[in-house]
Amino acid sequence: MKNNIYDVIIIGLGAMGSSSSYYLSKKGAKVLGLDIYRPPHELGSSHGHTRVIREAYHEGTSYVPIVQRAYELWNELDNESDEKLILEYGGLYFGNNTNYINNTKKSAKKYNIPLIEYSPTAIKEKFKVFNPSEKFNILFEKRSGAVFPEKAISTFLSKAQLLGSTHNYNEKVIAWEKVSDLYKISTDKEIYYSKKLIFTSGAWLKNLVPKLNLPLKIERQVLFWFSPKNSQELFNYSTLPNTGWDLDNGIEFYTQPNIEDKGFKVAKHHDGEFIEENDLKRDSNEKDLLEVREFLEEYIPSANGKLLDSRVCVYTDTPDFDFLIDFYNDDENIIICSPCSGHGFKFAPAIGEICSELITKKQTNYDINIFSTKRFM
Repeated sequence: MKNNIYDVIIIGLGAMGSSSSYYLSKKGAKVLGLDIYRPPHELGSSHGHTRVIREAYHEGTSYVPIVQRAYELWNELDNESDEKLILEYGGLYFGNNTNYINNTKKSAKKYNIPLIEYSPTAIKEKFKVFNPSEKFNILFEKRSGAVFPEKAISTFLSKAQLLGSTHNYNEKVIAWEKVSDLYKISTDKEIYYSKKLIFTSGAWLKNLVPKLNLPLKIERQVLFWFSPKNSQELFNYSTLPNTGWDLDNGIEFYTQPNIEDKGFKVAKHHDGEFIEENDLKRDSNEKDLLEVREFLEEYIPSANGKLLDSRVCVYTDTPDFDFLIDFYNDDENIIICSPCSGHGFKFAPAIGEICSELITKKQTNYDINIFSTKRFM
């Protein structure tokens, strides 16, 4: 049994799990990471070629110090890596004076984040491809950009392994329990023991910690990439920012420019179909595509060209759409770190660092009170 005892076992090696493995291995911990598939994969929440990173966070001011730390860590990793892991090229936010716009301004004001306000007419003149409603308020954030999920996860995992972490893939956790002063993890292949546990399991979390009775929902989302009908040079990241759109019907869309010749990316944010863990339809359908094409035709018509690709991913949502980062029932040797409700990937290195601090020192310098599991108990 001795060889199968670890300092920390991490269950789930997507964004947060792979990052936690890396930052724990930097601290010298003996780490085992387990994943039901082989990451990076397209069966969870950590894929899609690019993900948006942004600083003036409309989801709440508590997120800003964490995402600012994430920017620092992404750039450190980028400088150390052969892969490009982060690009900063700007982002536009479109909406009425709703929480989306007002809370973006609130975060920017509190943390002195520069924002530029544009009129719809000015945006049409500056970028040519956008057709916003005349009643939209429009904000521009310079530091918004992209991070690259598959490249990032591969980087976290490879760096962690070089520092001594072990990662076992295609291995399903069947059960876990406390045995004396250790935790026993039973998989479909082996039994392991650990002094501490981190659950970063996304859509699989609820069934792994049933005693918490977490009110989580799994939401199907579809990502699309298009070849614009014309003026394709206007859709490259060197000339076009990310966009986020808060529409009058309460539905949000986001777009990312063409990066690495993958096409113009567009997706709906939330308002997806709720599903069970094992009932995810992996292909897009006509309804999915029609919703996106209708949005493009109204607001970015020249982007509504040939469909190049689509991918299905999942959000694992809390009722308030805030994260879960907390100890398990006040057991400071177990961390619950998931789900992220569809807006977590940009935080991955910072959350990995936070998990490494919590599991080794029982505390972190960041205010994570809003992420407590106790708000649902």
